[in-house]
Amino acid sequence: MIEIRPRTVREYKPRMGVQLKMAVTYIAVMLAVIVLLNIYPVAVSEDFMFQSKQDSLSTRAELYADTLAGLDELTPEGVEHVIGLLGASETRILVVNGSLAALYDSSRDTSVKGSTLLLNEARAAVAGNDYFRARVDEGAVLSVASAPIVIGGIPAGAVCVYDTDSARAELLDDISSNLRGLSVIIMAVAIVVSLLLSRVFSRRISALLKSMRRVRDGDYSHRAEVRGNDEYSDLAEELNALSERFEAVEEMRKRFVSDASHELKTPLASIKLLADSMVQSDNMPPDTMREFALDIAEETDRLSRIAQSMLNITRLDSGAAAAPEPVDFEAVVRRAARMLEPLAQQNDIRLKLDLEGECVILASDDYAYQIVFNLVENAIKYNRPHGEVHVFLFRKGEEVRLIVSDTGIGIPSADIERIFDRFYRVDKARSRAAGGSGLGLAIVANAVRQYGGSISAESEAGEGTRITVVFPVAREGADK
Repeated sequence: MIEIRPRTVREYKPRMGVQLKMAVTYIAVMLAVIVLLNIYPVAVSEDFMFQSKQDSLSTRAELYADTLAGLDELTPEGVEHVIGLLGASETRILVVNGSLAALYDSSRDTSVKGSTLLLNEARAAVAGNDYFRARVDEGAVLSVASAPIVIGGIPAGAVCVYDTDSARAELLDDISSNLRGLSVIIMAVAIVVSLLLSRVFSRRISALLKSMRRVRDGDYSHRAEVRGNDEYSDLAEELNALSERFEAVEEMRKRFVSDASHELKTPLASIKLLADSMVQSDNMPPDTMREFALDIAEETDRLSRIAQSMLNITRLDSGAAAAPEPVDFEAVVRRAARMLEPLAQQNDIRLKLDLEGECVILASDDYAYQIVFNLVENAIKYNRPHGEVHVFLFRKGEEVRLIVSDTGIGIPSADIERIFDRFYRVDKARSRAAGGSGLGLAIVANAVRQYGGSISAESEAGEGTRITVVFPVAREGADK
């Protein structure tokens, strides 16, 4: 029964596209910059203007206070006389005594002379402190500075100087207006630029995404085309490298399936033909029937060897090989040579060993044996009559080297790079006649690489073949 799973709410959740996200991000950043641009210059201008006013008004207040301090006593007449001597001013000047009573007020329209004042500036100055305050209000910069009048070492009153400056307030307003206009222009340009940039970047991301989807759908020959020299182009290069790898693996898989099918088909066809002959023949001689049965058994063994080889190489591909442990490679080589000595004698091949001790590697004992067995067996099977197989094992620095050299007919240079491919045979007819499956060297190469080694082949037509396997030396104290 086919179960249809309903899509969850999360799957229906709308997504914000990359282009929109990038545009929103750029616009948000520009908004923050524009807000700062509108606030900071105006604030700095105000601070500068207020500082200028403080310096000017405080100096004048101190001047009046120091002059009035020369009086023996603060009286309305004396204060007015001193202020008159110092000259008229367009600013408002207010003088109070120690009781905060106004002794003098330069304002004619709103004079508070004679009144008791509870102004902060007056109280602060009577208490012996200088005072300044400024603010922008109703289109003007309103500021006040006060200074104490000290007579006989004791504050006897205070001078307050007031100023109303519309011109500077207008200047601040002009600065603020110009910044707002400039901000509108900058914001408009920023929105256009951010949309264009986000579209360019999102287009490159979209191109990469389309390429990824094509590769995901099995089009491994597709290559992403993203121009530039940045992270996007690096990502495209990595994707293309991955696609090439997938393509190679897919090609290998197809070739493996094709070759495996062909290899299995041949013995199966032989078995069927032999079996049909036995079934359809009513008077087959016993010797012939026995011969057919032996042929069927031989083809069955061949099928078993192919299946076992495919199983071994699949295990190596999946990383399911046995965990590495210290292996005495010399003992493994001697054991494999003893097992193959009868085959060498049967083929009239001389098997020579040139082995050194202390050649310990980290590998699986079974796979180490299989590596040696396959290499030496191939060297025997595909050798010349009365030929020779020479096996060298020695340690060179931090490496253990196994060399299997034979006096066979050699391998053509066009085939030397492919002898470790699966199901590849240089001479297919001779390989099948020798019972080979075309997987032996592939298993050897995979097993060698699985345990950190390397393998290479050298050959010349008519001069034999030399295969070299190199493993790192197992360090003393390695875990088993």
